Amino acid sequence: MKKLSVQIRAELEVPDDWELVEHPSGMQVLRIGEQFVDFDIAPLVTRSSDPEAEWSDEDATIVGAVLDTVVDIDVDLDLRSGE
Repeated sequence: MKKLSVQIRAELEVPDDWELVEHPSGMQVLRIGEQFVDFDIAPLVTRSSDPEAEWSDEDATIVGAVLDTVVDIDVDLDLRSGE
């Protein structure tokens, strides 16, 4: 079995009223109004080799197969004031 390491880094500019909080489960999450938001890996799939292909997570079988291989995931959130 091979190991694949995926690193995803994203920077979002968010409204001032969004905040980082600790969810009762112990996870640090983003709170938007009364909803809690966490970030996760979401595999996207296409059958097309067209450069303008559309990608989606609608193929539950392949998306599930990829997600079943995840053995560890770590999400680190950092919220700073605009510069």
